[in-house]
Amino acid sequence: MRRPVAEDEPRLRCGAAREWSALSARRIEADAGRHAARPQPNHRLVFYETDEVAVDCACEGLRRTHLLAAGLFDLIPAGAEGAWRDAAPVGFVMIRFAPDLVASTAEALGARGAVDLAPQLGARDPVVEEIASALAAELDAPRPAARIYTDGLAAALASRLLETSRAAGSPRRRSLSRPQLRRVLDLIEGNLAEDLPLERIADAARVSVPHFTAMFRRTTGQSVHRYVMERRVQRARWLLQDRRIAIADVAGACGFTHQSHLARWTRRVLGATPTQLRGP
Repeated sequence: MRRPVAEDEPRLRCGAAREWSALSARRIEADAGRHAARPQPNHRLVFYETDEVAVDCACEGLRRTHLLAAGLFDLIPAGAEGAWRDAAPVGFVMIRFAPDLVASTAEALGARGAVDLAPQLGARDPVVEEIASALAAELDAPRPAARIYTDGLAAALASRLLETSRAAGSPRRRSLSRPQLRRVLDLIEGNLAEDLPLERIADAARVSVPHFTAMFRRTTGQSVHRYVMERRVQRARWLLQDRRIAIADVAGACGFTHQSHLARWTRRVLGATPTQLRGP
């Protein structure tokens, strides 16, 4: 969801909302001003119901200044963040859905490889507009629709967004954004002595574990495990310069299970044992 930033202090007013098995929708009214979309684990589709409002927006390196019209949409992929400056109040429906929905839809369609969605700003597509309009109508319905109906809308939306991402020429194989990478590396660096579950590291990027491992490798050129172990080795190399600290204590302070575990990794990364690194 867009969130107001302190600079202008605009407000968001949330209206009717519904949650189904595969997605959720909420009607929102946003004041004029600057809003930020923080990284979240789900994909977000912003379906506009307002006309004739100038907006300047950016998401993951994509930027656009244009005039809003009802039926346009923005797509904010899971883990992505962005900023919007609206010249006047804007009404929209926020539709959220998990990356698993896109992955399962792509699998059913026989797609291979990465299935990440790419960001889109001020996009228009008649199929997306029809599906989003149907979901918006459900917010006003007196009773929830049958699950088979909303599940069908969810699958159709995921399928069409996969197509529009490709048609827009946007890269499907996303890397971690700079803010995502910074959060991940800061978490790793600040917790080298601890057991770091992959789920905790992926949570810092606000994406699922399968997406995160692929995105991390694309960004850094190595696996998460290899990166963490290399950082532990470099921390150990620095601590080993202090001869007052026992090698076993260095191992524990850097997240290695025991001294021989440290030695195995220093030989692998630096080609030397802890004793050799400590010197005469």
